[in-house]
Order: sequence, then structure tokens, then C-alpha cells
Amino acid sequence: MPTIKYDEFTTDKLVLTTPIENAKIPGMTKFQLLSVPMYDSDGKEEMPTVQGPWMKLYNYGLPSKNDKDGNPRLGNNGHPMTDMERGKLKIPFNLEDDDSKKFHEMLTALDKHCEETKEEIWGDKKKASAYKYQPLVRQAAVDPDADDDAPSRPDYATMKFDFDFKSREIKTKVFVNDNGKRDEMKTPTMDDVQKYIRYKCEFRPLFTICKLYATKSADTDGKRKFGLGLKLKYIEVRPMTTSSAVDTENGFLDSDDETDTKVRKDLIETTTKKVADKVVEKVVAAPEPVEEDTKPKGRSKKASNKI
Repeated sequence: MPTIKYDEFTTDKLVLTTPIENAKIPGMTKFQLLSVPMYDSDGKEEMPTVQGPWMKLYNYGLPSKNDKDGNPRLGNNGHPMTDMERGKLKIPFNLEDDDSKKFHEMLTALDKHCEETKEEIWGDKKKASAYKYQPLVRQAAVDPDADDDAPSRPDYATMKFDFDFKSREIKTKVFVNDNGKRDEMKTPTMDDVQKYIRYKCEFRPLFTICKLYATKSADTDGKRKFGLGLKLKYIEVRPMTTSSAVDTENGFLDSDDETDTKVRKDLIETTTKKVADKVVEKVVAAPEPVEEDTKPKGRSKKASNKI
């Protein structure tokens, strides 16, 4: 379907169905039930594809490959994180910026819609009461060790990269916008992706509302989770416009070496793939890892075979 701008999206046209098992690909619903959200565009229902605004990655970002001590970050299985585990972009909202605020409002409206239509999604009040909704817009966890005057971290939303289900290859396309000229970069791995999606870069996501999911097991509170999933299909990036060093919370290292400073400056001023490949090995600049915890009335429909 045609891409919808974030400030034109309306929940009136969103169609949600009850998450179910996938009979054709059972592995997809091994741990969670799924259904595909649809968007009614001129009488034709298709998966909604949304273009977000230009935003600045001033916080959060992509999971780094190594921790602050240089050790590999480990996944849930105790082994170094795979690209699929690292393939998540944690987006900060700047409510002082009009575009970022409107995007925040769009996703918040989606959350409100899912909460308000919960009983319609599940078909009856009793079944709906077994589930709790997981919002797209989340607040940062409180750090009990932080100083009293430490700045609070912003609200955020997470988008997952698109991977081939069988080959595990990255399907999300990364483009660099150099003064209006858009070029696609070769990013077969998350290490390649992190050459471009960097702290303080400007970016614009194009994503799908790809699923309505429901977990099969309950949390300690006895409730099962359900929520929407966002999948990043394309991302357009402008390079960061400052070479200032950043505190270790964001993964940057300070350096007094003049050569290092020049390399950073070259990376900022030149966004071609050739230069980026040459520079990335010299610059440690990965943001902190994603921390997963893991308006109007719309309409919902009972389960079907939308998957």
C-alpha cells in the first residue's frame, strides 16, 4: 500500500484481528500468537507502512557488540549476541521538537486504541482480562544509583530490523542522505549498519506495523502480554554534525590524539561507503544497548487467517 506519513495516520482506519497460531509456518508462533494489522485505504485493506519524521539520535540507539570493558555482550543463551538480537533501534523522543512530539503522539494514539478495543480484539471480556497491553511508547527505567540532579532519560519506542526468517540475513535497507542525494549502503551485518546509524546522526525511519502479538505464557502477575510490533524496512540517515566526544554512557571514548580527531572529522564530513569502511575500525562510537523489558475510536475484527 502507499506509504502513510506519521502525521496523517489515523486509528479510524486500523483493523486489528485476534492473534492466532500460524498453521503454515508453525515456528513463527512457537512462543506467541500472531495476527497482521491492516489499514483500510480507499476500501482496500493492507499492512500499514508508515514514514516517520527526521529525528536526532541523541540517546539510546543500537545495541553495541561489546560492553564498556570490551567484552562481547551476551544474549539470553549466554553466547555473544547475534545480529538478530542486536537488530533493534531504540528511538528517543524529543518532546521539545514538533516533529518528534507529533510522532510520539501518533504512537501513543496507537497504544490508546489497542487499550480501548481490547475486548473487541479478544472477543469477550473474560478472555481480554487475561491479557495486559505492552505499549509502543515506553518510559526509561528509573536508575536508583543516579544522582538527584541527573537528567531523566526520554520516552522511547523500539523498532526491529527486518531479517529473512530462514537465512537470518538483514533485509532492512540503509540509505545515506548527503545534501539531498540518497545512496543505498551495503549493510549485510549489524556491524555495517552501525557505521551509519550513529550517535547524534539524524535519521528518518520507514516502518510497518507488522504484527499484533500475544504471549502464550503468563508473567508472574498471572497476565499474558499482547502488543504491536514495528519493523524497520528502510532508514535514511544524515551524518552527525558535531565531532564532540560523548560520555561513556553512549559508548564513545574521549581521545587527545590529533590523528583520531581528524579521522572523526573526516567521518562527519564524508558519508560515502568507501570512507566509512576505512574509518569505522578506528572509531569506537557504538551507543548503549537496547534495554528490552523484556484518538479516535477505531474498529476491530474477530480472528481470521490474516497471517
